[in-house]
Amino acid sequence: MGNRFTVKDFIFLCIFIVIAVMLGFTLGSFNYLTHQVAGLRSDLQTMQAQQTSELYALKTLQRSGVRTTNHTGINDSSKVASDIRETLPDGSRYVMFPNPPLPPYNPYTKPNFAYGDWLVESLSSEPNRIMPYVPQSESAASIQASVLESLLVRNPLTLKYDPWLARSYTVSKDGLKITFVVRRRARFSNGQPVTAQDVVFSYDTMMNPEVNCAPIRSYYTDIKSCRARSAWTVVFTFKRPYFKALGIAGGLAIIPKSVYGFQHMSEFNKHGKLLVGSGPYVLKRWTAGQAIVLSRNPRYWGPRPIFDRLVYRFITNPQASLQSLLAGQIDADGLEPSQWLKYHNKKSFLAKFTTYKYLSAASGYNFICWNLRKPWFQDRRTRVALAMLVNEPAMIKTFMHGLAVQNTGPFNPVSPQNNPHVKPIPYDPAMAQQLLKKAGWKRDADGLLERGKTQFRFGLTIPSQFPLGKRIAEYIKQQFAMAGIDMQINPLDFTTLLQKINHRHFDAVMLGWSGSIENDPYQIWYSGSYKNDGSNAGDFDDPLADRLILEGRRTLNVRKRMHIWHQLQAEIYRQQPYLFLFTSYSLIAINKRIKNTQPYPVTGISPGDWFVPLALQKYR
Repeated sequence: MGNRFTVKDFIFLCIFIVIAVMLGFTLGSFNYLTHQVAGLRSDLQTMQAQQTSELYALKTLQRSGVRTTNHTGINDSSKVASDIRETLPDGSRYVMFPNPPLPPYNPYTKPNFAYGDWLVESLSSEPNRIMPYVPQSESAASIQASVLESLLVRNPLTLKYDPWLARSYTVSKDGLKITFVVRRRARFSNGQPVTAQDVVFSYDTMMNPEVNCAPIRSYYTDIKSCRARSAWTVVFTFKRPYFKALGIAGGLAIIPKSVYGFQHMSEFNKHGKLLVGSGPYVLKRWTAGQAIVLSRNPRYWGPRPIFDRLVYRFITNPQASLQSLLAGQIDADGLEPSQWLKYHNKKSFLAKFTTYKYLSAASGYNFICWNLRKPWFQDRRTRVALAMLVNEPAMIKTFMHGLAVQNTGPFNPVSPQNNPHVKPIPYDPAMAQQLLKKAGWKRDADGLLERGKTQFRFGLTIPSQFPLGKRIAEYIKQQFAMAGIDMQINPLDFTTLLQKINHRHFDAVMLGWSGSIENDPYQIWYSGSYKNDGSNAGDFDDPLADRLILEGRRTLNVRKRMHIWHQLQAEIYRQQPYLFLFTSYSLIAINKRIKNTQPYPVTGISPGDWFVPLALQKYR
């Protein structure tokens, strides 16, 4: 499970890196099924910019909340001033938390609460690096979220931004200037204080063209400057209004200049295992092919971490992961639909495990990305016909056992960004044949479609290690073959597949994006994001979509912005640059020795809330 967010068979999650509030395992974000079904979610690193960062962000939700704490982590409102949220006379918004917030599902006050023990989770893939900012996988983001911290976290119940490394923040009336005051007691794990200069250094590093983090950098292009006003005060100034300005500025992972201040910043790309931050855990051991172990940070400045260690075991096979759960070798796991159907009502299973099924804001979606520079996919009628050839409701029923919902665009189905009025393209092979004919495709002597001298023959690239994804691809291949289309399935290991995508050397690729409460579609859907290893790998270039994306980013009024996003979704779905497939439910099983595991309504489960009563602890 381990914030890989479970889905063991299908989601190739390509993805996008750290956008801002780096989120947490829990978020129930991407269910196990989504992980495995589209395996790229875990490993397509460069394209993971926004989603992984959203994942990191939801991961830090585990430390957000509404109550103030003293340094022990126990609520003690009598000894500290109250939290403040107010509008100042000049119209600016001011928020101040004297102490970092606790999670709303506060574990410290629960019966039989105890510190100690280990939390052992599984990751569906081993990260190839855990260096901040540099393109990474979701598994790397899961590990980073307990080591790196940001100025703000997002409360998983109210969804408001709460101060974390920052003691307070002020947003000017026009939204163009955001001022943070860093907590003076905040410390990196090497003992050095977190200062405004470290914040500026972190921003400058991420924006340095020598540092290989182009996908995340694109989200910061609206920032005019980041400057330290004093040792503890830093000011972000924006060029223009941006609806995610607070989350972008406050969600940047802060790293110590004393550790990462290389003489030549190009060295930043070479240190794959250098991970130092201000968070509750530090990297203890990385055993290649086996596990990564984080231990409690003895210098941690905030609430005391509950577990002594976090252990992430690399288990790529979904059945092996389930067996590890049953044997007590891991504490939680995301189940495949077939596993869920077999176990979630079984009395012997429920005696040992707590189960949850839900869609969360971070639930991702699966799709096939068409390379629109290839001759087969340049005509919209052809792309719509391809969608009509795939019986998605039947596919969800057969392969997903009904534990998924069909997508009609790029926004999470539980998010207000999603347009409920966009209806799915129906399964209609006869209409598909008519559209293909109108697009100029005719059967040749062998029954294969051709147009001019071009035969409708292309390759679909998928990750090699996920059998569910392969079965779905084989079904789609069969559907296309009946229409005279020859689709060859090309399984590749993640590293090779990633290189193919980065260099745009593919015809079509099966991928998955993670979801979020409200994402910025710029990095995936804006035409300019095709360049510089951006995430618009299929080269979607639509003037109306570009206009709506830019307009939406500048619109601060939520109601008006949602109307813009709804228009954008309708246009993207009409154009069909992707074959949109489905969003899977998160299907979670947690050992009952773990307490306080209930999911949040929007963001899902949060291991930061979990604890083990002393009598049930296994590791001393």
